[in-house]
Amino acid sequence: MPDNPLQGLRFLVVGDVMLDRYFWGDVERISPEAPVPVFNLRYVTKTLGGAANVANNLRGLRAQVDLAGVIGNDPEGEEFTALLREKQIGFQGIVKEKKRPTTVKTRIIASSQQLLRIDAENCSPLSKDTAELLKIRLKELLTHTNGVILSDYAKGLFLTDGLSNWLIKEARQQNLPIMVDPKGLSWERYKGATCVTPNLKELKEIAKAEGLFTREMPTVCEHLCQKYQFSFMLVTMGAEGIYLHHPEIKKKFPAEAREVYDVSGAGDTVIATVSAFYTAGFPLEKVLSLANKAAGIVVGKVGTQPILWEEIAEYV
Repeated sequence: MPDNPLQGLRFLVVGDVMLDRYFWGDVERISPEAPVPVFNLRYVTKTLGGAANVANNLRGLRAQVDLAGVIGNDPEGEEFTALLREKQIGFQGIVKEKKRPTTVKTRIIASSQQLLRIDAENCSPLSKDTAELLKIRLKELLTHTNGVILSDYAKGLFLTDGLSNWLIKEARQQNLPIMVDPKGLSWERYKGATCVTPNLKELKEIAKAEGLFTREMPTVCEHLCQKYQFSFMLVTMGAEGIYLHHPEIKKKFPAEAREVYDVSGAGDTVIATVSAFYTAGFPLEKVLSLANKAAGIVVGKVGTQPILWEEIAEYV
């Protein structure tokens, strides 16, 4: 196994954090009360979700990670923090807000098939006091990191007025690469980032909003890069792979999944892998090849699970 070039790097992941909870069981009959399946619960597992899954992927690759976001002052928040400790993810940037619950996604799964998802969340902007406290902690964390990832899951953090623009400006002043996994149509808040990584559906939505719905992908990406001052863009296209739009390289990288069981979290794996190897100085085409390999591995796993260094080392 080759030496790991990521072990000396430290990343700051900022975004909407959540707890992913899985109820595993089976279904053998229909309820006599209503035409619905009766789910027999066998066991429950919990893992890191949202922006925390990006951090977990970086830890799986053996990079050092600090995570910043907001949780509630509740039992779910305690469970979330306990998982960060277990994974050795820094949580100095995690702020508790009393009136906001910890975001929890609960999935009901029978025989590897997801039957239902239950979301508990508050997607409103942060309070002024919470936002100011978060900025103080982010400013400190930015002094000892090699790269920044913004993971927007539209749960309220980046709806907070000016937070993302302030963070990108602070990171640029320190010449840090800034990768963004975007949500929604307000891309002005990502202006000046190094790279954004929308999926195909998100790209079509922003293209329509920009009046470019009928244009080809390279034209749309070129417009977005110029307007919002991105160095380059990646578009994740599911079974079609990843498209790289860079001033010197415009290329599609075909998907490499062998079996697909669960696509949840694949985008998190892509942005974590790209950020890690790009920051380590790998050529962009090699970075994209590794990201494709990593995504192909994680979609073969059931539930939100990270890529591990041992799974990708041979390709490095």
